[in-house]
Amino acid sequence: MGWFDNKKLPLSIAALLLVILLVTATKGPVRIPFVEAAAVTVLSPFQYVFSSLGHGIHSTGSQVSDLWNVYDDNQLLKAEVEQLRQERSQLAEVQAENIRLKVLLDYKASSPQFDLLMAKVIARDASSWTNSLTINRGADDGVTKDMAVVTAQGVVGSVSNVYAHTAQVQLLLDPRNAVGALVQRPESRVAAVLEGHAASPQQPRMVNIPRDADIIIGDTVVTSGFGGIYPQGIALGEVVDVVNSEGGLLKYAVLKPAVQFDRLEEVQVLVGSRQPPPAPLAPAASNAGGKK
Repeated sequence: MGWFDNKKLPLSIAALLLVILLVTATKGPVRIPFVEAAAVTVLSPFQYVFSSLGHGIHSTGSQVSDLWNVYDDNQLLKAEVEQLRQERSQLAEVQAENIRLKVLLDYKASSPQFDLLMAKVIARDASSWTNSLTINRGADDGVTKDMAVVTAQGVVGSVSNVYAHTAQVQLLLDPRNAVGALVQRPESRVAAVLEGHAASPQQPRMVNIPRDADIIIGDTVVTSGFGGIYPQGIALGEVVDVVNSEGGLLKYAVLKPAVQFDRLEEVQVLVGSRQPPPAPLAPAASNAGGKK
């Protein structure tokens, strides 16, 4: 029956009275030495238990508090690490942009015959990134239709549509585009037309070349200057293949473009040119009549 068993009840009451008596004896005005000694002996285990229990509760509370402090510190450290990561990423982006802009500025400084307007690429053709892109310069900045768009590496394309603050650029890779092209090698100077190719959009072709014309793999091709859009001598690309057309007297050259179109972020619009028109080509080498 436990503590309140009828047989044990008198003993329990006696023990309780003894404890009360001992506590009273040790706290009262009259001290009895042998009673105090007995009280210390009897009460010591209880005092130890309560003291240990209190210490344990205090220790546990301190540990819980320490855990919360560690958690808070951990969250703060995570936030600081994330902030540092973002700042590092932003710094890397700024450094990369500075490098690109320096290249464009160096090109502008080395081409005083051109008036170049820097622009940022803000959109690409959703259907095909090889056809067109949009820049953040427009009529309010002096941009007009058919202006050439270039980078330090070479020709990007020409302005096809102009709005107040933006403009659309038809890329060199667009199959609808045609640019007067010229082999830069002095022994060659073969002229023809460079067109985009739908089946291989990243490899435009220099077409309608006489089969006996002097053009080889590795030749650098630049703008011929005929047509009034692109000044002479701006890089178009490098010949990577020469193919004879079937059943004819012509051939075409496949080019690797000078510009990396998938990495375009900034371009320059050629808003003015003081470069004199190109000298006429020798009749035997001229195949680009009337093109850009």
